[in-house]
Amino acid sequence: MADKSDLSFTGLTDQQAQELHSVYMSGLWLFVTMAVIAHVAVYIWQPWF
Repeated sequence: MADKSDLSFTGLTDQQAQELHSVYMSGLWLFVTMAVIAHVAVYIWQPWF
């Protein structure tokens, strides 16, 4: 287990924070990709300008 001096204010070690960040970024890219696909599909169906 990590010492208290290794923890940041969130209570995570550096390795845990990096792992959480990578998972978060993967989810963000998935969300952005799906949003772009949805916007393109709606634009093809009914252009808004």
